[in-house]
Amino acid sequence: MQLNDTRYTLLSHKQSIRHHNIAVTFVLTLCTILAMQWSVAPLSAQTKDAVTNPFDAYRLGITRAESEVRLDGIPDEQAWQKAKPIGDFSGHFPIDSLPAKVKTEVRALYDDKAIYLFITCYDNNAHDYYTASLRRDYSGNESDGITFVIDPIGARNSAFVFGVTPVGAQREGLMGGTSAFWGQIDWSWDNKWFAATKVGTDRWTAEIAIPYSTLRFAPNVKEWRINFWRHSWKNNESSTWTRFPVNFGESSLAHTGVLEWDVPPGSTGLNLSVIPYLAGTMTKNYRNETPTQFTGGVGGDLKYAVTSSLNLDVTVNPDFSNADVDRQITNLERFSIFFPERRQFFIENSDLFSQFGFSRIRPFFSRQIGLKNGRALTIPFGVRLSGNVDEDWRVGLMNMTTSSNTELNASTQNYTVAALQRRVFKQSNIGAIFVNRQGRDFGGVAGNDYNRTLGADFNFFSDNNLWRGKLFYHQLFTPNNQPGQFATAGWLGYNTQNLNLNWNHEYIGQNYNPEVGFVPRNDVIRIQPEGGYRWWTNGETVVSHGFTISEDAYLTRNFELLDMNTYANYEIGFTNTSAVWIWGGRSFTRLYFPFDVTGLGQTPLPIGNYEFWRYGFGYGSDRRKVVYFNVNTDLGSYFVGHNTVLSASIGARIQPLGTIDVSVEHTSIAMPAPYNSADFTLVQAGINFTPATNLFFTTFFQYNGQAQNVNLNSRLQWRFAPMSDLFLVYTDNYNSNLFGIKNRGVVMKLVYWFNT
Repeated sequence: MQLNDTRYTLLSHKQSIRHHNIAVTFVLTLCTILAMQWSVAPLSAQTKDAVTNPFDAYRLGITRAESEVRLDGIPDEQAWQKAKPIGDFSGHFPIDSLPAKVKTEVRALYDDKAIYLFITCYDNNAHDYYTASLRRDYSGNESDGITFVIDPIGARNSAFVFGVTPVGAQREGLMGGTSAFWGQIDWSWDNKWFAATKVGTDRWTAEIAIPYSTLRFAPNVKEWRINFWRHSWKNNESSTWTRFPVNFGESSLAHTGVLEWDVPPGSTGLNLSVIPYLAGTMTKNYRNETPTQFTGGVGGDLKYAVTSSLNLDVTVNPDFSNADVDRQITNLERFSIFFPERRQFFIENSDLFSQFGFSRIRPFFSRQIGLKNGRALTIPFGVRLSGNVDEDWRVGLMNMTTSSNTELNASTQNYTVAALQRRVFKQSNIGAIFVNRQGRDFGGVAGNDYNRTLGADFNFFSDNNLWRGKLFYHQLFTPNNQPGQFATAGWLGYNTQNLNLNWNHEYIGQNYNPEVGFVPRNDVIRIQPEGGYRWWTNGETVVSHGFTISEDAYLTRNFELLDMNTYANYEIGFTNTSAVWIWGGRSFTRLYFPFDVTGLGQTPLPIGNYEFWRYGFGYGSDRRKVVYFNVNTDLGSYFVGHNTVLSASIGARIQPLGTIDVSVEHTSIAMPAPYNSADFTLVQAGINFTPATNLFFTTFFQYNGQAQNVNLNSRLQWRFAPMSDLFLVYTDNYNSNLFGIKNRGVVMKLVYWFNT
């Protein structure tokens, strides 16, 4: 007994040392970040009177329209003639030091219902534009267009994004949290706004109306933040209203100008939307030879603006059958794959909940609610309150309940997520999150009645945007608390136009398992340094070229190496939008459980250490061509054998009616006896047909040799009124070996948007 007690004391001492080291690292990193904050500007310059934002000099005045604005793409109203325009856009990509090659002008008006913008995009041959289709939420990498970001709060931590092409295709998105500072946009958000375009001989124009009910803003604020950027693909140019370095994305909130109101908007009054739906489903499971099932559903959502910047969402029996199907991949990893959230209810202000932690240490991941083994669970009721309280505070509160399902061995569960975010310094923020899953015997485990995570994150961005960082600590609480139910990490990055340096470290405890999060791997320490350098040219032939060297290492709690990937790559981007790249490096893996590299349940490799070298190269063609393609190779040794991955994709643009895209990936694993070799092929083909801006037809075909599955998904969407849709969805799954039908489903869904 004494020996056991002594051993326990030694282990506890070692554990306390590890925790002490982690705490010291956490504090030192925090001190470094704080030192960076005050080192970028002298103390004497930190007073409010002395600090100036150079982008405040960019000002777009917005005045009341004296007459009704008709959306027709023609500025024939007298109000537009009086509105003062902005112009003089600057080149951003590929050269950020010269005026834009094409001229752009913007005017702004408002009335009691909406904000109006009139945008003129000059072009000597305006009919020579590029567009992939009339599809909503088009990609900026496939179409000419004008896009703008609006930050009504002015805190630079959340914003709305809207864009339109010469042919009137629209897109809208959200930015929030750390993604806002990276310029990352979530295009899955959908809301009501209007646009009309007109193409002439030497210009194309866009007339836009955004209802106040679509935006979230604080009343009586005279200055909002705004910026515009224009894609001109025949020039391979991106130009912006405000001028800032090319290493920052066009949507960077740190580089926005000012939308200056002559009289700021006040409260918009009652802002209520009711969105009911009717759905009918026919399904047939051929493997179980069950009769065809016919089901119907009714439910809907309610959106209520508690304040002009704080929104209440209520959902009753939500139906997600019209959500886009996941794109499959060949999975040769030992851990889970992350698939993004595509369900509309979870999208708005989702960053308040989803961006805590890192991509592989998420305390909350909304796809854990209402989905099990890829199948949907019934959600009788859900409510969410989210948005800005003022320019410094953001809040989020969500509660949802899922019903039991005997077939999936799922019991009734309740989910609560609460998040709070406070802005500090100018662009940084501190956030706290609480996640609770409550319900008996979750996952079929007796006594697993709750799973709770409490955490705090600090997101740092220096005033000059050269330094960026993040620190967090998350603690898990379960009915039987055990050691190591926590995760902590720190990241610090330095980014200039040429130089990019990053350091990341993570510690995930051995019993950290947030069941409403995404943590594919625990009981590890991760160390991830990275550095790169990029040269920018005059843009005549080559836009830029540069290299990146990175290392990604996983270690045990005792700092014994588990996995390490050390790689370098070099990429050249050409003026005609094509690119070429080459890469190579070394991988080390310690298998601590037998692993079948094919994923087919065949002879596994034994526990042990493995080292292999990989290399590859690729080429992407000019994306402006009617037909474009990409090829990529991934070659080299693989555990005790070899693995060759060849992939290619080709696309065709039938402007503006749609696109056809086909991609093929072939994986060939060659292993010596007694282990098994395998060949997998993944084929994906998509057709997007858009005969009008309110009618979209997509068909997506997938053949997955590893999963032995063929999937066909077709969706017709008719937007017969603003934000009101009729969906018809058809899905088939086949066994790829026998070509027998596994299951088939047809869904018809009608959604209508009532609002005040």
